[in-house]
Amino acid sequence: MPASAPAAVAPPESKVMVTRAEIVDDRHRLSGYRFSAPPPDAAMIDALVAADVPGFAQSRMAMVQIGVEAVAENLYLPLLAPNTVFLLDRRAGGLSEAPLSALRAAGGKLALRGVALEADDAPLLALCDFVILYLNEHTLAEFQILSKQLRLRYPGLKLVVDGVESWDEQRMCASWGANYFMGHFLTTTDKVDPDAKIDQSRMTSIELLNLLRTDAELPAMIEVAKRDPGMTYQVLQWANAPSSGQATKVTSLQQAFMVLGRNQLYRGLTVSMFRLGGGATRERDESLLEVALTRARFLETCSTLPQARRDELFLVGLLSLFDALLGVPMANLVGKMHLSDDIRDVLLGTEGVYSPYLMMVMLLERDKVGRAMGIAETLEIDINGLPAVGQAAFEWAQESMQHTSAD
Repeated sequence: MPASAPAAVAPPESKVMVTRAEIVDDRHRLSGYRFSAPPPDAAMIDALVAADVPGFAQSRMAMVQIGVEAVAENLYLPLLAPNTVFLLDRRAGGLSEAPLSALRAAGGKLALRGVALEADDAPLLALCDFVILYLNEHTLAEFQILSKQLRLRYPGLKLVVDGVESWDEQRMCASWGANYFMGHFLTTTDKVDPDAKIDQSRMTSIELLNLLRTDAELPAMIEVAKRDPGMTYQVLQWANAPSSGQATKVTSLQQAFMVLGRNQLYRGLTVSMFRLGGGATRERDESLLEVALTRARFLETCSTLPQARRDELFLVGLLSLFDALLGVPMANLVGKMHLSDDIRDVLLGTEGVYSPYLMMVMLLERDKVGRAMGIAETLEIDINGLPAVGQAAFEWAQESMQHTSAD
């Protein structure tokens, strides 16, 4: 479970905030991120190296936007890794084949934005692995023609669409041949059904969560868990994980609940809600879980509040995406869960003690660093230490996902 995942080794700390934008593929998998830090190029690259972007890019896509000078002066070399993608803007001017060819020869992958179907762009596109189209920079008719022609002329080129704000937009772009998608659609609800039923396994989890929140006795919790064989199996797996430190195998629910403890069990059950759906939504649910874990860990560790408050902030981070996960209005979900008034208020969009914290992390997710830092100041959070907190939260979530793989 995430609560027992080993801590990641921290890279050298940077005082520069590195932000990330999710890159989702056509199977709804979170394939990687576009990493950003303030310019100029040299300082940005130093910050990304300090954030161990090259390490991340050993296994997943790490897209980084750089300028022509960074290519010409080989400033990009410290970021080279098997899955680093260097993004350049065609409209910035000064792009030529020679430096791009050198970048490719060094082992880098290339993405180009601001392209047209002009003859001058052809030799540059021939060197690229990806092309970025921004949805809001074109009419839908123009976008459809441009994407179709790019696929016809450069069949090996992967099409990435940025600025996708809803699942309907994502499906539209996918139908026109897009391979990857960026934007806020992943964390938005898709086709909310006010009358939708929550499946039985998730209802069992909610019932157990409610019992834990109300300090119910152990026999009552065991009775609920027994109703769902899948839940019994999951709890026993958690208790027998190497991180639990048990020398002998745990074989009963009573032993498992005692080994795990209430706090660890609560976190595990909350995380498991993302993995109980299966079927066609499994990849999307895993992607949401990764975002939720990063958000939750950041909220838990960004302040010096008492531990009980920080535990609640962790839950706020996870629960804030439950409506997107289940396609059910948040009010319906909150009505079924026993939550403190402070958690209930922030999830329902009511101003409360945790609302500024959630707003701060959501602004950072949207690369609105200045506004986020302003909120952090009002919350008396150490701004200088916030970049390290953000990086540590991201690495913790990555480590947690590896140790809790659904496969």
